Amino acid sequence: MPPGRFLRYVAPNAVTALGMLFGLLSLVASYEHRFVDAAWLIIWGVLLDRLDGLVARSLRATSDFGVQMDSFADAINFGIAPAFLMFVTLEDATALGFAQGTGRLVLLGACGLWALANVFRLAKFNVVAEQPVAGPKVFFGVPTTLAAGVLVIWYLVLTKYGMPGAALAADFGGPRVLGDWAVAPSAWSYMPAAMIAGAFLMASNLPIPKLEKVRSKPLWFCVLSAVITGYLCGFARMLPEYMALMPTGWLIASLVWSQLSPRARGMSPPAILPDPGPLRARDRTHP
Repeated sequence: MPPGRFLRYVAPNAVTALGMLFGLLSLVASYEHRFVDAAWLIIWGVLLDRLDGLVARSLRATSDFGVQMDSFADAINFGIAPAFLMFVTLEDATALGFAQGTGRLVLLGACGLWALANVFRLAKFNVVAEQPVAGPKVFFGVPTTLAAGVLVIWYLVLTKYGMPGAALAADFGGPRVLGDWAVAPSAWSYMPAAMIAGAFLMASNLPIPKLEKVRSKPLWFCVLSAVITGYLCGFARMLPEYMALMPTGWLIASLVWSQLSPRARGMSPPAILPDPGPLRARDRTHP
């Protein structure tokens, strides 16, 4: 392979590898109880996950290898890392009741279900993406990037606006857009339920529209501005309350559209299991 072409294909995979490194560092930070660092590292992984595809398309360097590598990175960044962060965080806050007994089982179940649904979603995407689908371009099931991004950015919002002196509150700088609003520690008790809901949404077949090119120039400018400022805030580790607006709004709007739109309700994903076909059927009857 010519060096120029080799480097062209290396570029997007290098971005993916850097994102995977962020996921691994997030696991280390969670283990060391540096929860804010761990959450921001996951958010950095979310931001890079959007960039590697852009780099690959810009350089015309998409490849099957890149698709598979991206899936492995996503399994770490958006499956294992958020689940481990939530488990260590909630187990450490003993007052919430997740450190032992039934509460611990609920927490283990929620984290395990999140990780399994994440891997299932990634495997399903790899299969479905190879099959042509007529009609508008949609995801079937909430993308892992969106699910993890929403979960972890709200984790940071709850942490930033926790009641002063509470175990899960942390002041990590930046302006407080929501002023003196404070989150009661009891709000964290709903995080396992949020993870379970997120797991089912990832594994579901709900059609989620892809955010593609916007025809309206004013709307396109607004979206582009929101994306750019989101990246700036993310890498600067500030204003999670602002960063939560766009992905949360998109997720809610997509779920409402999937339930109210007759067109969306009529969509069905391609089969993820292979058609047995006549040869395989005969193989089963004649072992």
